[in-house]
Amino acid sequence: MTERQSLPEEPQRNEWIGILVRTLVAVLVLGGGYYAAAQYLGGRIPNGTQVEGIDIGGLSPEAARDNLQERLEEMATDEVVIEVEGDSFTIDPAEAGLTLDLDGTLEGITGVSYDPSVMWGRITDDGNDLPLLVTVDRAALERAVDELSEDVSIEPVNGSVWFSLGEVRSTESEPGRELDVQATSDAVEAVWPQTTTVTGVLTRPGPDLTQAEIDRFVEQVAAPAVAGPIAVDVDGDESSISPNQLARLLTVVESEDHVLSLELDTDGIREIVSGQLDEATVSPRDASLVLDDGRAVITKARAGQVVDEDELIAGVEAALSKKGDERRVEASTIDVEPTITDAHAADWDISRMATFRSAFPGGAANAARTENIRVGLRHVNGTVVAPGETFSLADTLSPISPERGYVEAGVINNGRLVQGIGGGLSQVSTTVLNTAWDAGLQLDEFHPHSYYISRYPAGKEATIAVGLLDNRWTNDTNTPVLIQTYIEGSEIVMTFWGDRKYQVETISGPRVDVVTPERQTDDSLECLPQSPQEGFRITVTRVLSWSTGEVSRNSWTTTYAPSPEVVCTNPNAG
Repeated sequence: MTERQSLPEEPQRNEWIGILVRTLVAVLVLGGGYYAAAQYLGGRIPNGTQVEGIDIGGLSPEAARDNLQERLEEMATDEVVIEVEGDSFTIDPAEAGLTLDLDGTLEGITGVSYDPSVMWGRITDDGNDLPLLVTVDRAALERAVDELSEDVSIEPVNGSVWFSLGEVRSTESEPGRELDVQATSDAVEAVWPQTTTVTGVLTRPGPDLTQAEIDRFVEQVAAPAVAGPIAVDVDGDESSISPNQLARLLTVVESEDHVLSLELDTDGIREIVSGQLDEATVSPRDASLVLDDGRAVITKARAGQVVDEDELIAGVEAALSKKGDERRVEASTIDVEPTITDAHAADWDISRMATFRSAFPGGAANAARTENIRVGLRHVNGTVVAPGETFSLADTLSPISPERGYVEAGVINNGRLVQGIGGGLSQVSTTVLNTAWDAGLQLDEFHPHSYYISRYPAGKEATIAVGLLDNRWTNDTNTPVLIQTYIEGSEIVMTFWGDRKYQVETISGPRVDVVTPERQTDDSLECLPQSPQEGFRITVTRVLSWSTGEVSRNSWTTTYAPSPEVVCTNPNAG
């Protein structure tokens, strides 16, 4: 009997459904995990990622940004140092428009990907070093660098050439220094923030006067000019100009286009040569006035014979560039007539134009002051002022020094008497002013005292301070004016001799705005007693006229401050 082979039973339909469901659940579970993993890894920075050595792997972009901002704060805020030839200058990164761009640095580093290889790489790769991005406000950076320019800049220095003791001296021209703002900004932008010390880029503006021009001038012009003496022959009469004399008479001149040349003092050359010639030259002399037995007398004119200046100067200028025996000049003389001839003098009507007397305090207590007056008058006496010339008392008296004969005496300073060299010369000045005033001459400059001195005519007196205040008048007549002055007792006597043009009338106004002086005591050893003087304002008018009537009328108003009474309480004062 044959046995029937049994067949496996087919699964029932419900079992297949179960398998399918379990499989689907597994797929869903695995797929959900894969999705979740992709989402998680896509929101995190890949492992091993670094920025400037700072590990930010596995962090969210927000956390990474916060971490970088905290860790890089010092780098972002450190001052940028610009080094310039040993000097250091700093700028603030924030003010210079330098900022870290952390958002840009992290941009694109995260993102969801379902690619298994990408996901696997984010888990297993060593990561990358991300470049740190920065933002630069170029205009702000250049402004910040430009603000350093003034401190960095050094002006170029022009050299110079001069003569001393017969030799040429010179200093070198030096280039300047300026900060190249654009190039220095480029250098900062290229290395910041990794490097905060940058060498400033410089330009070197040259001096106006180049060293090449100095070298050329010294070698080719200046040094040859004083290489030896210049011999001068004037009609067989010999003289010589030494290198030292040449050096004093040569001036280095720089043109507008900064080329150097020599300028020769032609008057100095003529004086040196003429002074050495014994026979060839005689200076012309104008007809003039001199004092003789207390009166002005006319001196005769004299024709002269002088070196032909054009010929002399042309010869000297040519010899400056020559050597040895070639440094020689031959010149001749020319006849010169006086400017004021005897024919002119024949028309002069010389007489006493005006005399003024000024009393001064005498005695032993004023001996120093009197000595200064005596010295000052000695320098003034005999002065001749030619027609059209201006007399300057400051030039005539100066220098006010012991070598000139002056001594210390009382002078007024801020209303007080103090000791000073030349005290008393204001009395000479006041006398000069009043004599010129009464002579009808043109008054150019005079300065009354700030405080009134009772021995002087109010509003018609003058102080003197060499270099600051002068007393000047011009001879506006057609003849010379001769000054004669001397001391008679306790008075200065001054007379102007010449040809008077005008009659003079003086009108003194009333004293107005009178101010009572104060009383002061002084216990110092330097105290000098002083009488009080009121302050006031006064106007004085000078009227010039001749036979046909008034010619001119000029007024001067002076305001005097009150001068205090000073009582010295120290028994050893003075």
